[in-house]
Amino acid sequence: MYVGVGYSTKSEMDAFHKAMKMVKEFGISIDSIALDKYYSSRKVLKLFGNEDPVKYLKNYFQRNLSEAAFSADKRRFGWIIRQKREERQEMAMFSIALLHNIFTVRVAP
Repeated sequence: MYVGVGYSTKSEMDAFHKAMKMVKEFGISIDSIALDKYYSSRKVLKLFGNEDPVKYLKNYFQRNLSEAAFSADKRRFGWIIRQKREERQEMAMFSIALLHNIFTVRVAP
C-alpha cells in the first residue's frame, strides 16, 4: 500500500521529500522503511531517528516488493505520464497511487 506519494519534475529527492511531508501531515509514524541505495546517506537516515542498523539491513532486502509494485503499476497504467502541466502530472501520479491501493488492499465485505 502506498502511504505517501511525491512527484517532482526537478529531482527524485524532491519527490521523496514531498512524500515524507505528506506522511508527516497525516500523522503517520514509520516503523520500518525500504529505501534504495540513493537514499541510504546519513542525512536521509537521520530523518527516521535511531533505527537499528541490523534490523535496517534485514528489511532492506525486502525492497524488491516495492520495486515489483512500481513495475506492476507501470505495466498497468503506462510508463509515461502524458500530461504537460505540472499540476496535472501530479494529479496523474496521485490517481495511480490511489488505483494501486484499491487493487492491492482487499477488505473482506
